[in-house]
Amino acid sequence: MDKKANSIIYINGEIHSPENAKISVFDRGFLFGDSVYEVTRTYDRKVFLWDEHYDRLKKSSTKIGMHLPFSKVFLKNEIEKTMERLQNKEVFIRVIVTRGEGGFSLDPSTLTENNLIIMIKEMTRYPECWYRDGVHVIIANTHRTNKDSLDPAIKSGNYLNNVMAYMEAATQNVYDSVMLNSEGYVTEATTSNIWVVKGNEVITPPLKAGILEGITRKTVIKLAKENEIKIVQRNFLPAELINGDECFLTSSTKEIVPITKIDGHPVGDGGPGPTTKKIHELYRSFISQQ
Repeated sequence: MDKKANSIIYINGEIHSPENAKISVFDRGFLFGDSVYEVTRTYDRKVFLWDEHYDRLKKSSTKIGMHLPFSKVFLKNEIEKTMERLQNKEVFIRVIVTRGEGGFSLDPSTLTENNLIIMIKEMTRYPECWYRDGVHVIIANTHRTNKDSLDPAIKSGNYLNNVMAYMEAATQNVYDSVMLNSEGYVTEATTSNIWVVKGNEVITPPLKAGILEGITRKTVIKLAKENEIKIVQRNFLPAELINGDECFLTSSTKEIVPITKIDGHPVGDGGPGPTTKKIHELYRSFISQQ
């Protein structure tokens, strides 16, 4: 988190400024990425879709065999208490639960207490050009972690796979990378789910491809079905993505971001398409009703 940003950090019941926020170097989240987390934001100072984010946090903790001792109500109260220290209209929220502190051993059996960190930062506006002109991405050489090794459905602190893919994008000065699975099918970008529009179909990889079940992804599927937009969940290769009529990304913090170029090739007519714009309009309407 940028220390220059207007931000505040909660650690195990105490609230700190960023420069004073500290956690033990023996914390397993620090040593091994042995933690789970969620990211959301506020709209009108309300924590957005907290029930859905908490449920996924609990699923992630269960999948790694870590008891989650914090209730949905308790965590929301602690988030809101921390938010009160920042007098901003909207904030970015990251909730992290680590397995706790121990020695250098991988064995977690002696640990008894989790560490809870809540990071709150002023929500700055994303560049308008992302939504007006779309973004450029590449197909990464770094493949998505195999779901039989570390299931991407777990939102864990072990993010090196995504970091390496993002670094590929950074070296080419583009917005992000799209990762493939071991079979060569499209999975997702480093922090977003991905979609391609072809004809009257809006296509997104299935969960079994090895992706995180995004909260915004679930919402878009629901809104599309309610508005007679055909959603198809199936595997597809990079060529189908590049040759689509439209492409876009979905994210809890960034909403719907059009993709207009992949590996240097324009997508469709090279601008955000009508289906992408329609879905974003539906999503914004959904936000206003929460």
